[in-house]
Amino acid sequence: MKNISKIAKTVSKIFEILFLFGAIMMIVSIICSFAIPQKYGSFLLNSVENGLIATNGFEINIADKDGNLIPAAVRFFSFAGLFSMLAFTMIFRNIYLIIQTTEGKTKFSKGKTPFQKDNIRMVREIGIFSIWIPVMEFIISLLAKLVIGADLVETSVQIYGIVMGIAVLFLSQIFTYGENLEKEVEGLIW
Repeated sequence: MKNISKIAKTVSKIFEILFLFGAIMMIVSIICSFAIPQKYGSFLLNSVENGLIATNGFEINIADKDGNLIPAAVRFFSFAGLFSMLAFTMIFRNIYLIIQTTEGKTKFSKGKTPFQKDNIRMVREIGIFSIWIPVMEFIISLLAKLVIGADLVETSVQIYGIVMGIAVLFLSQIFTYGENLEKEVEGLIW
């Protein structure tokens, strides 16, 4: 069990850092899309095939039919990427903190048990962020369709994020039940 916890903590911390770095890159992308839109857009057009760029399941075409840059598409891409990267950062941060809290290694730990209010809150947040990502990307793609044009933006929803979010929210209810059960048992012993 300790090996699994160690691996999970290490992997979650690595992904937290990678997604945070990705979010920083999306902020840089937003700044560049406003400060130097043509240079940055040309860089992106030369870096991708067919003018299609993607991040975390969100895809958008940054070139029109003639191959000309659409600066607004770059901005929509950057904002969608920023929101999803931040949500993934929080998911992996919460996974790391849940493990640390369960091991009693955080300042807000209440012993070495998974059934703690902070763990329940963080599990719920993971569920909410998991649902938030596809919903937010869908909303941004609809806005992009309105602003840029329907033929350049593909609207899709990654249903597995919503399914996972619902499952994790249900799991948080099981943790709540476990916490209440643990309190009742402690009350009977003393």
